[in-house]
Amino acid sequence: MRIFGAERISGLMERLGMEEDVPIEHPIINRAIENAQKKVEGHNFDIRKSLLEYDDVMNQQRKTIYALRRQVLEGSYVPLLSEAEQKAGKQAPVPESSGQDTVGKLSVTLRPELARLAEALTHEPAPPSADGTAAPASPVTVPLDPARFRSALYRRYGAYPDVTGIAEDRTATLDQLAREVASSLIQQRERVLDLSEEVLQELLDATCPEHAHAEDWDLEALAAGMKERFGFEPTIQTKGLLERDKLAALTWEQLEKIIEAREEEFSLAYFLYFFRYFMLEEIDQRWIEHLKNMEALREGIGLRGYGQKDPKQEYKKEGFVIFGEMMASISRNLCQKLFHIQIQREESEAAARQMADKQARRRPRPTIESGGGAAQAAGAQASSEPQPVRRAEPKVGRNEPCPCGSGRKYKKCHGAAA
Repeated sequence: MRIFGAERISGLMERLGMEEDVPIEHPIINRAIENAQKKVEGHNFDIRKSLLEYDDVMNQQRKTIYALRRQVLEGSYVPLLSEAEQKAGKQAPVPESSGQDTVGKLSVTLRPELARLAEALTHEPAPPSADGTAAPASPVTVPLDPARFRSALYRRYGAYPDVTGIAEDRTATLDQLAREVASSLIQQRERVLDLSEEVLQELLDATCPEHAHAEDWDLEALAAGMKERFGFEPTIQTKGLLERDKLAALTWEQLEKIIEAREEEFSLAYFLYFFRYFMLEEIDQRWIEHLKNMEALREGIGLRGYGQKDPKQEYKKEGFVIFGEMMASISRNLCQKLFHIQIQREESEAAARQMADKQARRRPRPTIESGGGAAQAAGAQASSEPQPVRRAEPKVGRNEPCPCGSGRKYKKCHGAAA
């Protein structure tokens, strides 16, 4: 009543001398209280509605980034469908091949690897005996644990298939798992290719716009950008190169060879392992920064109302732009890490340095042979001791005349060269 009550009612209460603890019972007062309650509830509803509209923007972004992160964790790559497509029952296509590799071809290669992995998990070192003696050298055979085998598959290949039946029927289960793991590797490799193509396309748009003439292309910036992102400078023949599509095809062909070279260097499984590691790292770091940026945007977006603009619509537009920049930065940083990583064996290098230091500190020992060996050893030991350095000519001071007879001081004649 104090906030929304009519002025005439408050004046009437004062003229009648109504006290605060006296109950109010009158149709006019009841209607006024009811109107005040409607206004308060309507005001609170508008606040909740506005808050929900702001949160809906973050909710859509959260769904997108979490779905991407889950696919990376599961080792899958399928296009993200909208809610309407999901309700309609539409299924996203799953890639069955990537470059020269197919699911069938790759599964044949993986089948013996999975068999060796399963066999290795059935052998464990023997426990020490009860009397404290050392354990026997031969390992102990144990049943294959499906949970351990599934965890080993995930660590090595990034796939998390169902391993039910591996203990009962190992052969048939391994055949099925080889195909599922191969499908996961194919999907992960397709994600690498699509992400690299997006980064390359972004770089081409920035340095060689689509509607710009070939003379206006900044090929030096393109080469520098590819060196920064992919670790190599492309070979671009400018003669006769007038179409942007040909330039894109030329650079992509060279980039695809670089990707294949990295796969051969690390092997496909380890290359995709580094990809998953860097991808998850970038998603986590950039998403935290994005949350802070969106919070800062929300705090000041209300000032747009003074410019006759809807703050909620401006928040949606700005949020979409910031989210796109975040996704682009994830791709760029991922490529910079993935194509510049080098593996070094620190243990072997440290061992080599220690061996070199030992050899440098090691001195040859004198050998004692029959027939005067003691005298020879004493002579060798004497020759190995350091001898003092003696000058062949007398020392000449810096300010004394030069011995060559030129008449100049030693420091400005032969002393300068010395």
